[in-house]
Amino acid sequence: MLKNLLKKLMRGGAGDSPAADIETAVPIDPLRSWLIRASELAGAGEHAASVECYRECLELQSQDSRIWCNFGAELDAIGQAGEAEAAYLHALQLDPALAQAWYNLGRMQQESGREGESESSYRSALKLLDAERDYETWQLTYSNLGLLLQKQGRPRDALTLYREALARMPSDAGLRSNLLFALTTMPDIDADELLREHLAWGRLQACEHAPHANPPDPERRIRVGYVSADFHRHPLAFHFLPLLLNRDRARTEVICYYSGATQDEMTAQLQRCADHWRDIRYLNDADADALIRRDGIDILVDLSGHTAGNRLPLFARKPAPVQLTYLGYANTTGLHSMDYRISDAYADPPGTEVRYVEKLLRMPHSLWCYQPPQAAAPDNPAPVLANGHVTFGSFNAAYKLHPGLIKVWADILRAVPDSRLLLVNVPTEAARERISAWFNAEGIAEDRIELQARLPSAEYWAAHRRVDLALDPFPCNGGATTCETLWLGVPVITLAGDSFVGRAGLSLLSNCGLAHMIAASTQEYVALAAELAGDPARLVAMRKTLQESLPGSSLLDGQTFARAMEAQYRTIWRHWCEQEREHA
Repeated sequence: MLKNLLKKLMRGGAGDSPAADIETAVPIDPLRSWLIRASELAGAGEHAASVECYRECLELQSQDSRIWCNFGAELDAIGQAGEAEAAYLHALQLDPALAQAWYNLGRMQQESGREGESESSYRSALKLLDAERDYETWQLTYSNLGLLLQKQGRPRDALTLYREALARMPSDAGLRSNLLFALTTMPDIDADELLREHLAWGRLQACEHAPHANPPDPERRIRVGYVSADFHRHPLAFHFLPLLLNRDRARTEVICYYSGATQDEMTAQLQRCADHWRDIRYLNDADADALIRRDGIDILVDLSGHTAGNRLPLFARKPAPVQLTYLGYANTTGLHSMDYRISDAYADPPGTEVRYVEKLLRMPHSLWCYQPPQAAAPDNPAPVLANGHVTFGSFNAAYKLHPGLIKVWADILRAVPDSRLLLVNVPTEAARERISAWFNAEGIAEDRIELQARLPSAEYWAAHRRVDLALDPFPCNGGATTCETLWLGVPVITLAGDSFVGRAGLSLLSNCGLAHMIAASTQEYVALAAELAGDPARLVAMRKTLQESLPGSSLLDGQTFARAMEAQYRTIWRHWCEQEREHA
């Protein structure tokens, strides 16, 4: 079967003449010409044309594993996943020591949810890779494997992997960011250790920066730049959009610096809302620094922190006189060049300043503001009426689940004997087996737990129609997930933690009239869930009240939120101008 598919791949159809019959009679120069052309087309994003060039190459030389590997990458780029996988497998048949093919295969398996196979492929690649000879593939393999382990709910395995990589390349900013993200979401991490790790990352990035030529006029129209890899249909975008839609254009000019690859309808909407749009994905930090300085940015805002695709090393260069971090990350950046961090008094009450390098700027309500994906939420009646039993649910990523949390959720299920629990966003294979085993260890029958993988939007929304009460995980709460769950009419119970990562639920619920759904202890969390489950009429009323009251809450009041954020910008801009005048 593979042999027939390979013939089809080489011919681009169902041809039956093996390329090997002619390869010895063809001189090398035509092959080199096709290879150069294929590479040029790939670099220009002309992947379909590049595929055809690689077909010609394989007609001339069918036994070159690297050509097959590159051919697979181009097939993958045009969405031909099955054919791409066959090409990678054939490359590995020709050369089992081709690390690039193992990495490409692992990435494809990861994207299709075959995480066990992906982990095996990545580990095969790591056995073969030499960081000094192929640093990019080495770094990507460690990074992707670490993120895969985190997604499976194996943070300690991910930490071990990252530390192994950093022992060889201690200055790698991306791998260190991954490590910091994993540490931030772990349930038993020491706060002092967490701060030390972030500070260590910041020291590695510290560098001298050029002075700024921005006119220190405190009342002029200021230029604000936003940097993110998530300007697409990503959870962050639904919180960033209200700020763009409701800004005071007479007082603030906005330039978005996009470092991501995905382009969709949200990308287009954000681009329309901005005054200027810059694609910096292919710019190194020095060139991006120069671009931001030429644009005359007064306040530069990081929207990623230590999440995927971040450009924090760019912020270390201080391309703008005032820099702040907001929204994308639940901790300090560790950069002394980052002047401020946007928060609120719920997520960061007085006394938490010592946990951050940045100075805290607290919003008057919540630091979150949510722009729903459509004007009105779908009708969503309480499912307890039709089911005759209460269904609890969680729609958060699997990396937020851990044995301590599962024990508390099992206590809820024991307290409400006929209840069910639906968990969405749980990967298949190892992650699902691990979570099922945790519930089994607590004596919870399998038929009371339903695990669903990541769902398309329509199915994801439909899943909320099956849930009466959503359970916020702890100590790593939901953020954007909680907003969407509330918008879809499902009440949420949260446990207030002692750090930002565990107080997102407190901030969100306090700003939409659900402060009574905030528990101060695990015992109170269980008791609250059991109490509500025992009163179906109250669940029905809560759902109706939430759907009516949420649109008028501060959580969805984009105009008030934008005015408050711009007031923060003006305050810190005036402060910088005052300092400049003092030093003049």
